[in-house]
Amino acid sequence: MAGGLAVGAAGLSAACSPQPQDVGTAPRVRCLARREGALHILTNTSLMGPVLEAFRRLWPEISLHLQDINSTRIDEQVRALADAGREGPDLVWSTAMDVQVKLINDGYAQAYKSPHRSALPDGSVWRDQGYGLTAEPVVFAYNRDRLASDAVPRSHADLLRLLEGRPDVFAGRVTLYDAERSGVALMQLSADVQIYPDAWRLVEALGAQRPRLDTSGQRMMGQIADGRMVFAYNMNRSYGAFWAARAPQIGLITPDDYHLSVSRVAFIPRNAAHPNAARLFLDFLLSREGQREIGALGVRPVRDDVDASVRPASPGVRPIRVGPALLANLDQARRAALLARWNEAMQQGVRAPSDPAAP
Repeated sequence: MAGGLAVGAAGLSAACSPQPQDVGTAPRVRCLARREGALHILTNTSLMGPVLEAFRRLWPEISLHLQDINSTRIDEQVRALADAGREGPDLVWSTAMDVQVKLINDGYAQAYKSPHRSALPDGSVWRDQGYGLTAEPVVFAYNRDRLASDAVPRSHADLLRLLEGRPDVFAGRVTLYDAERSGVALMQLSADVQIYPDAWRLVEALGAQRPRLDTSGQRMMGQIADGRMVFAYNMNRSYGAFWAARAPQIGLITPDDYHLSVSRVAFIPRNAAHPNAARLFLDFLLSREGQREIGALGVRPVRDDVDASVRPASPGVRPIRVGPALLANLDQARRAALLARWNEAMQQGVRAPSDPAAP
């Protein structure tokens, strides 16, 4: 009988052992993931479809279900399901770094020490629960045909000089995310204020241009492409590059004084229905193979040891770290103070409709 048990265990291990090179997930986790046979992902990162397809090709026995909703609804859904004692999604993956960290801090995530943990840069992992999957520059976008070459800013200081010295160039033709309605914009505003000594002066100069304050990156980039707007402040480069590949009149500038770097943060909820499938998928995302798949989309992966052509050097990068410092953005008193000063600076701004489908 002992021999039979040994053979059975060996057979089970062998059946569960094949996997792509360098994914590194423990055999037991892989075996359990296959038994679970399903993976439900809650996300607001819709550009990642090809990455999901790459995982599906490698693990066809695991059925993938992707639910793409905004970060506020992600937060509400994760909390509601866990608080009700119900099974939740298996992996939560979002660009709203501070919201993700708050969910982790409030006890809605479970720990998993990925085998790729040691390969990740400092500040990209918190508590072995929250994992930053990307390192994406925040840039300026502009219309090459509508903005003269001598009015294209190369840094924050350059932008401030142009806004104050040549306001006629930008008046009524600047768009930026609305920090009052966009959590990502508020996070970036908070980071700018901490890094750049003239940040509020720059915000006031932007506000003096009668800017369009938006919540839809698609609408913002569409208006840069068609020339209604000539300049967009603080745009995720990955998203901007997606548009620039289809509209060559769009130019992107990585500011040469400093630029923020943001991550798409993932965690496994404490009430995940298929936690082992989630661990397998997270390991794939963090592996060299998964990171190359992310890089192939024009999104900068978080790992430093993928191909240099996928992840070029980024002088002046200021990463927003995955960790407790992000919780300050959600402190009600600090948030109120930031938004009060923002709204004062943006009194001449025009707020775009809340409906992203509206013009």
